[in-house]
Amino acid sequence: MADSTNAQAKPDDAFWRAADTFIGSANEQATTVDRTVVSAGFLYASARFNSFVIASQCGNKEAFEAEKAAAIDYFVSQYKLALTENIADYQANFDKYINNNA
Repeated sequence: MADSTNAQAKPDDAFWRAADTFIGSANEQATTVDRTVVSAGFLYASARFNSFVIASQCGNKEAFEAEKAAAIDYFVSQYKLALTENIADYQANFDKYINNNA
């Protein structure tokens, strides 16, 4: 999981392009599907893709078994950090973000 840790430590242009693309897709879907459904689907898709990343980096079932708990801890902590940062941003900019986009 070292590669993922390094990628998260210093987001680069590719990171921001990927994030913006995913958010754009979610926003587009939210025009015709309830936001909570889009959110749940987005969360599931992230978990599914991250499971694939973990398994493919491990290379075999035994390594996957040995790494899965640490990988889960890593992804949960990264999600909590990102969610905490974004909630703080929305708290600081609530009127700007919500009242203009409701």
